[in-house]
Amino acid sequence: MERKTSRTEDSASTIVEIGSIRIGHDPFPVIAGPCAVESVEQMYEVANSVAESGGAILRGGAYKHNGTPYGFRGLGREGVKILAQAGRAAGLPVVTQVLEQAEAENAAEFVDLLEIGSGSMQDFELLRAVGRIGKPVLLRRGPSATIDEWLWAAEYLLAEGNDQVVMVERGVRTFGNNRGSDMLDLTAVPHLKELTHLPVMVDPSHAAGSAHKVQPLALAAQGVGADGVIIEVHPHPEGARTASPQLNLEAFAALMTSLGINRLRQHIDQLDRQVVQLLARRQDLALEIGRTKAERGLPIYMPDRETELLAVIEEEAAHAGIDAGHVRALFHLVLAESKRLQEQLRALENAQTPAELAEPGQGSSVDPTR
Repeated sequence: MERKTSRTEDSASTIVEIGSIRIGHDPFPVIAGPCAVESVEQMYEVANSVAESGGAILRGGAYKHNGTPYGFRGLGREGVKILAQAGRAAGLPVVTQVLEQAEAENAAEFVDLLEIGSGSMQDFELLRAVGRIGKPVLLRRGPSATIDEWLWAAEYLLAEGNDQVVMVERGVRTFGNNRGSDMLDLTAVPHLKELTHLPVMVDPSHAAGSAHKVQPLALAAQGVGADGVIIEVHPHPEGARTASPQLNLEAFAALMTSLGINRLRQHIDQLDRQVVQLLARRQDLALEIGRTKAERGLPIYMPDRETELLAVIEEEAAHAGIDAGHVRALFHLVLAESKRLQEQLRALENAQTPAELAEPGQGSSVDPTR
């Protein structure tokens, strides 16, 4: 049986959508936030910094694994609520790690993504439960997992009908003392790109061993073709309740600049998408108007209507402080495309017999002069 995670010759790369964020499509989205949610003040400070620096998604740990039974285990459900509130205030979607099925079900009420930690990568019942919830998932590689074992873990999620899965490389165990808990396996990124259609992100923090190594590893992840990175950020790392290397807010802003990411570019990207979506809606309406014109025996090109429309557009441009000539040139292209599509539609319908037509536009309220 062919795996659902496998890339085939005709399979498109999966794009994981979280609101307006599209992992696997957007230019290097960054997920950032503290290793653990500690307080309302901490999360709001981090959330504002992540948003201001151009981060795409806010992350915070509400349920924590620990190498010792005496370590901080997170704020649990209360931490999830704090994370969600901070994300909404900053305009960012949020993600948290879950360790058990009940935690996943509770967290799913508040967060936009669920994260499977490295220690839970082969907790197959948890994978099944998270897959059934249907939220997008970050799946971290286990520290001793082969790439094949990692892909089989993802298979459990896809088998439940959820293909919104992001593979996260976060380092593997190795020999010797590399001054970090793990060694970042950057070769896994291009290898996975050949094997699976799922997007791949990298978390350099744990493998770095120290905060000053996070930036070069993040840049390396970008260089090998990762779809984004996950960065741990804390307002005061020296006082954090968990021991992982976390960047302070200034270091995070510097990292984002080095990655070529900034808040203004992110906003422009989103506005450009909205422009394309509006053009698509306009195209649909133009085709509907074309059908109505054909039914009423009206010509496709109506010069008086075009002159009237361009005058309105130029007036609106002047009111908005935009160069009217630039806008006029843009709308000449838009109107030319509308005419082309209407001509194409009419030629297609004229080639069909009346019996083959499905009476489009009957009872339409669209004004063909618009």
